[in-house]
Amino acid sequence: MRILTALSALALCAASPAFAQDAAEPGQNVVRNGRPGAMLLESVEVAPGASYLYVGGHAAALLDAADPAKGYGDTKTQTLSTLGKIKMVLERRGYALSDLIKLNIFVVADPATGVADYAAVNAAYREFFLNETNPNSVVRTALEIKAIQVPGLLVEIEGVAAH
Repeated sequence: MRILTALSALALCAASPAFAQDAAEPGQNVVRNGRPGAMLLESVEVAPGASYLYVGGHAAALLDAADPAKGYGDTKTQTLSTLGKIKMVLERRGYALSDLIKLNIFVVADPATGVADYAAVNAAYREFFLNETNPNSVVRTALEIKAIQVPGLLVEIEGVAAH
């Protein structure tokens, strides 16, 4: 019964006029589907023949490479650093931040509060998406996890780009 209820709710959302589909233009490889201005997309369609780039998991850089004891910063600082690294990977491979279509974000609870700081992740996210430089958004999964391999890291992000 729960599955039927969930599927019914999903069908209603998809049929809702609140969701829009970008008009596909000739030669357009990526169509982003979702509510206009929404932080996250409902879905993305990629045309046959598009190029994909799968970006492996990245985490923040040390605040001070000369003094590792300073660590990596708080959740927002780490998210900004990590998205900055992903942007550089994309550019080195001929992609732009606006080509990202999917992000998986893994967040460790902040030791100071004991909970994952999704508000900080979203604040950093908005510095890279849904702005004048990059009006696009992505489909996204954000999960709280127990730990990342390196102590002190609170955020790891991987993604997929297409154009």
